[in-house]
Amino acid sequence: MNVFTVVKDFFKIMQTKIGLVFAFIVPLLFTIIWMTGYDGATGRLDQLRIGIVNADGSQGQAIAEGIGQSVPYKSVNYASLEEARQEMNDGQVSMVISIPENFTADAKSGEGKLTYYINQAASEIATSIMEKSAEQISASVGTNVFKDVHQDAVTADVVKTNGISNFAVSMLPMILGFITYIGVMTMNIQLNLVSMMLKRKYGKWQIFWARQVILLGVALAAPLVVTGVAMLFADPASSFWAMWGYHILVYLACICLTQMTFALFGGLGALVNVALIPFQLMTAGNILPAAMLTPFYRHIGDFLPASNGVRGYLRLIYSGADVSVYVLHLLLIAVVTWGITFLRTALDKQQAQPVASQGKPASAH
Repeated sequence: MNVFTVVKDFFKIMQTKIGLVFAFIVPLLFTIIWMTGYDGATGRLDQLRIGIVNADGSQGQAIAEGIGQSVPYKSVNYASLEEARQEMNDGQVSMVISIPENFTADAKSGEGKLTYYINQAASEIATSIMEKSAEQISASVGTNVFKDVHQDAVTADVVKTNGISNFAVSMLPMILGFITYIGVMTMNIQLNLVSMMLKRKYGKWQIFWARQVILLGVALAAPLVVTGVAMLFADPASSFWAMWGYHILVYLACICLTQMTFALFGGLGALVNVALIPFQLMTAGNILPAAMLTPFYRHIGDFLPASNGVRGYLRLIYSGADVSVYVLHLLLIAVVTWGITFLRTALDKQQAQPVASQGKPASAH
């Protein structure tokens, strides 16, 4: 028997073909999705939003309008700094510009100062863009409005909010929000194989409900362990209970989604789950704001568990801001995908026949 005979036998087994599909399709999917999703992102700065708070009366209002017209971003005016910063913590704006009281008088004497609040919990690229813009905006105001004084009439005071000094903590949103998906996906691959083996012994509903019991146990216990360990290394803005509760929802959504793909596509469900990875990494918002993606991809993350998981953890860990919108998304993902799995199981006509326990023939009547 030569090696080519063994190669031929390899190809007679379905897992070999699936493995080869993974080798070709996964890199291809990442290439196509990321190259089309990120294409031209730097040209979509107009999708970013900044907030402007004016405390300098009518003169400051003219400056606020000038800033809004000169920057490439969408600008929103707020009545108070507290409101604007809350909107920034909620992810509605990437930066808040504060025009303080007596700013015009101070600038005329060469001592004007604009304060810029930049949320460190926002995406890395958005934060970098805003930091560079702060100096440019101040210089522009000084040159165009107070050019009779001198070019440094207006300076920038950049205040970085929700910052975390420990770099390891900045990895938590990805660990808890995205790696959870990878772990759950791998688990469901194995449970799907076990379910196929057990079909020879048990009926479909016995297998289905037993599997749900196992998955529910995982959804409660695994977040408790992982969150507990994470809290040993981090001191997030939110409480342990908020972190644990949110992680339960992330687990449930990931479990229900990855389980559904196996119910719909059988063994190919693993490929479908992997195919969702580039979408979730791209739309999570921790690297690039979803608003800067090509229009087709901007809202896909709302329907995926890891994307919502990362977005929610950026708030819970950095600022403790409200995550109710992501809680709702995760609940809907879990309920809808679990419902589809239930219906698919109910429609499955291949009812397995349990093996007789004692192996005795049935008595004739």
